[in-house]
Amino acid sequence: MFHQLKAWFFSAIILLWVYGAFAESGYLESYLKSYPQSAMEAVNQVPDWHTQEWLKAGGIILSISALYLVDEEIRDFMQDNRTDTSAAIMSFGKQFGEGKYVLPAIGAGIIGGYIAGSDKTMDTGFLALKSFILSQSVTQSLKLATQRRRPSANAGKEFWSTSGFKRKHDSFPSGHSTMAWSLAPILAEQYQEHKWVAPAVYGIATITSISRVHDNNHWASDAFTGAVIGYFSAKLVLKSTPRLEWAMQGDGLGLTYRF
Repeated sequence: MFHQLKAWFFSAIILLWVYGAFAESGYLESYLKSYPQSAMEAVNQVPDWHTQEWLKAGGIILSISALYLVDEEIRDFMQDNRTDTSAAIMSFGKQFGEGKYVLPAIGAGIIGGYIAGSDKTMDTGFLALKSFILSQSVTQSLKLATQRRRPSANAGKEFWSTSGFKRKHDSFPSGHSTMAWSLAPILAEQYQEHKWVAPAVYGIATITSISRVHDNNHWASDAFTGAVIGYFSAKLVLKSTPRLEWAMQGDGLGLTYRF
């Protein structure tokens, strides 16, 4: 709970700085309005889905259900095959799902891009921040609603396995997995001219997801669901957020934005 509060605190600090830096440009208002607009767009798209979208959604639900059925077997396999090497790799991957590292990096990217006059760096930071906030809003809400205990509790994989409501019953979905996958598509899209970026960021996101199962902090279905939430949040953000860029204005170089 404390780590989640710190993550939201960092988000608030970044948004306050954005307010101070961009209030006069008109970008801030457009950017903030895009948050509920993106959420509504996601909801309004569902009635217009075609066969392909419904098949994709059905495949995701079936995948989550299949993983749920074998969650305990996957947990046992991972715990029985842990090694020092795997622990070192997973420890590296875990960091990319830690808000205490990721959010300051996002803030530094926005501020550093502003100082350096790099519209792409700032734009990437704003996209990443929005993707983080939207995806974590979904994940944290599901954590509260599903009341699933973590595998380390040795209390079974079921949802609502005990009576009453407890904040620590927060296994589903994985917040680390959500965070890593909410950033990977942003970076892959923004830096697509570098062929190595997409394999690197998606590879790291995959390791982050696996690390949650490897470390016995989440079930496989938790990690997969978090990845799905993060990935589709990022894709939504990329197509429904005003884009920031430098442009020549009457009194010199200034900031502008476009959809």
